[in-house]
Amino acid sequence: MAKDDASNGKKDYRQARRERKLEMAQRDDMEVIPRRALETNDSIRLLTANDFIINRLRNQLGRPNGVPVNQAVRFLERNEQLRQEMNRLNAEMCEAMGMSYRAPRGFQNPLEKAVDKKSGATPAVS
Repeated sequence: MAKDDASNGKKDYRQARRERKLEMAQRDDMEVIPRRALETNDSIRLLTANDFIINRLRNQLGRPNGVPVNQAVRFLERNEQLRQEMNRLNAEMCEAMGMSYRAPRGFQNPLEKAVDKKSGATPAVS
């Protein structure tokens, strides 16, 4: 009988967790990320921590006992560099595999050659 109670407890916990995930997915401030690679779990955890920390940093910016503005600006600039580097890495991996890369909204493909909109020609690089 105790074994049945334990398995029901696990089912209840799993069901509650599944319901919580569905509730969270419906929120406007949430994104659902499908995982295909093992590394994605680590990336999600890092991004979740980064999201919390960046939000906290911005809230403490300029307050007494908060992070000095010049230091916070350096952190935010480094954070942006890391985001751009991830975008570039994705583009380079796609290029190496012969795949086209469509950058996520808010980003541009860093490897895409600039095209003159009037003539359609690629400008010469000196």
